[in-house]
Amino acid sequence: MDHFKAKKIGGFFIFMAAFAGIGAIVMLLWNALIPGIIGWTAISYWQAIGLMLLSRLLLGGFGRFHGRFGGHFGHNALHDHHKRFHEMRDKMQTMSREEKKEYILRRMATCNPYNMEETQPQENNGEENKDNPSA
Repeated sequence: MDHFKAKKIGGFFIFMAAFAGIGAIVMLLWNALIPGIIGWTAISYWQAIGLMLLSRLLLGGFGRFHGRFGGHFGHNALHDHHKRFHEMRDKMQTMSREEKKEYILRRMATCNPYNMEETQPQENNGEENKDNPSA
């Protein structure tokens, strides 16, 4: 038997032992907490394994088929966030102070869900606002 195949078989047995141990922990926690809190009945070991599989299916998915809340979504979103951050940092390093200020104000205006005018300062250079005499 080659080294790779032995590692694969060993990994499988470690996975099965961990899965069995986690199933026992789920059963013990359920039986210690749920009957006293909610009043439901205690569960067996196999019901705890089934509960783990069901929760993994609904929340985490299996392999390449991910559920709604699990899988690699968080990893990819985090990677994209870091990528955008580094791109923006590189872009802003080449800007002058005034260009940075304008860029930030433009970004704030586009991110504002209410499109309020406070994020876009009006420069009137001491002139009166002819459209709005109260200003």
